[in-house]
Amino acid sequence: MFKFLLIEDAEEDIESCKDTVKRMNLEAGEEIFQISVAESYDEGIEGLKNDYDGIIIDIKLDGEHSGNEIIRTIIKKYRVPVAVMTGTPDTELEEGSPICIYKKGETSYENIINSLYRSSSTGLFNVLGGTGIIEKVMNQIFWKNLYPQIGLWEDRKGHGVDTEKVLLRYAISHIQELIDSEIPAYVTEEMYIKPPIAPNIKTGSIVQAEDDGLYCIVLSPPCDLAMHNEKMKTERVLLCEIDTQDDVHSKLLNGITNSNKRAKKIATALNNNYTDFYHWLPQNSLFNGGYINFRKVITYSPEDISKQFSPPLLKVQESFVKSILGRFSAYYARQGQPDFDFNTEATTIVEKIPMTV
Repeated sequence: MFKFLLIEDAEEDIESCKDTVKRMNLEAGEEIFQISVAESYDEGIEGLKNDYDGIIIDIKLDGEHSGNEIIRTIIKKYRVPVAVMTGTPDTELEEGSPICIYKKGETSYENIINSLYRSSSTGLFNVLGGTGIIEKVMNQIFWKNLYPQIGLWEDRKGHGVDTEKVLLRYAISHIQELIDSEIPAYVTEEMYIKPPIAPNIKTGSIVQAEDDGLYCIVLSPPCDLAMHNEKMKTERVLLCEIDTQDDVHSKLLNGITNSNKRAKKIATALNNNYTDFYHWLPQNSLFNGGYINFRKVITYSPEDISKQFSPPLLKVQESFVKSILGRFSAYYARQGQPDFDFNTEATTIVEKIPMTV
């Protein structure tokens, strides 16, 4: 069952929402949805303490408070899908906010409830909700792994270690260990973090040239990009150009007309087996994608990057960054091995090995 909270002070709208939920359950032949109602700001704030799969808020409430204040509270303290249904859509939401605003008379409660239902059904809030999987995992890690070692961390703190940041990193490693090994294959969106968590340039940051719109990825090692007194440690930042998928694929498929052969050729490129100087970045809703071209490398001073490129638009997730750096390093470290007569050498070795081995 999916439980929703309606924060609304107009009796007509309350009854309309209740009737909609009742009808949707009747049509489904079972009680899928349940609606609770808070008719004031105070009741709404109190209602937030309960677990809901979605919240519908009216901006204009009786009294001194408004729905905007409730939204601010939700954003600050809770993780739950929210929709605004109001006759006066004067919200304080930032541009790009995922909270949808619906104007009374132009949509129905059924549409809103179905939208909240779809959001809740993704599992995002089961993972990151107030009582979600992450909270349960962290509780386990706290009591079984980290709190029993409190003496160790007290000692580290006493020796000047920034234990809070270390513990954050350590806790994340524990979460990774607890992830079920039988998980689905990655979806391509998992490769990117957008917008970047930190505004500074990091290894794996993707930036765009201001003059020609060219995308590049930062491949300088993290230690070079560390900030000290608001300045990077390095004098030069290494960027690699990202060729568009269309450019690479047109070269790759030149002269090939058979659809199966074309698909196999593309699959070879996506698996990074086409050439050792290309690394595929998938195209999806977060990024246009392309191929990192390890042959197109250039360095810029931090000052020139800030002038000639956009701030980081997104960042490649750390586990994928390691793969990119591994192939990048291998490309520039490649050396031809001196030739030997391997068959003769193998025969000589075999002749020296006793038959019993």
